[in-house]
Amino acid sequence: MKSLDEGYLSEYGGRITSEQESAENTLRSAMELGDTDAVVVAQRKLTELAVAQERLNQAKIQQQQQLQYQEQQQQQQQQQAAPAPQPAAEADPKAEAWAARNEWFGKDEAMTFAAFGLHKRLVEDEEFDPTSNEYYSELDKRMRNEFPQKLNGGTKKPSQTVASVSRSGSPGRSRKVRLTPSQVAIAKKLGVPLEEYAKYVKE
Repeated sequence: MKSLDEGYLSEYGGRITSEQESAENTLRSAMELGDTDAVVVAQRKLTELAVAQERLNQAKIQQQQQLQYQEQQQQQQQQQAAPAPQPAAEADPKAEAWAARNEWFGKDEAMTFAAFGLHKRLVEDEEFDPTSNEYYSELDKRMRNEFPQKLNGGTKKPSQTVASVSRSGSPGRSRKVRLTPSQVAIAKKLGVPLEEYAKYVKE
């Protein structure tokens, strides 16, 4: 679980930009024609792309932080005496088993980005041993919290927000979806109703 390849992020970002331009053109055409259904479809596509762009931005920040950390480590090593040659590290069997057990890893972009972020937080901020069973148990637990709709048995953790929108369900009961400030800004920039944006984020 190392920093994401810079070329891959660049290609992924270019694809998002291209699809956003296409969706914006579709939205303009639909609004000119007064095609309500096409407008809704275009807005949903823009919402999906906005969420993907936000995840990409987070991945770039994490990659930059990782590169800076590596540069600092290299500078410290250069200032110290050269250590004795070490044998090549063998692949961690626990890591290989975890990757094999979680087939989404490396295939589902959103979940893979999230796994990289959680790994960094657990190891660098919370000082988990990445070779311990406790580390993998905690990683699985937090992934279920982040993606309860894809990983059975998880519970979505609440997020800090300043804005919220409600979505009606059965009579006498309402469900609220909380948006972060950046999500609210994205929705307003795209001209997408907060209710529509929140519906996609919650799904």
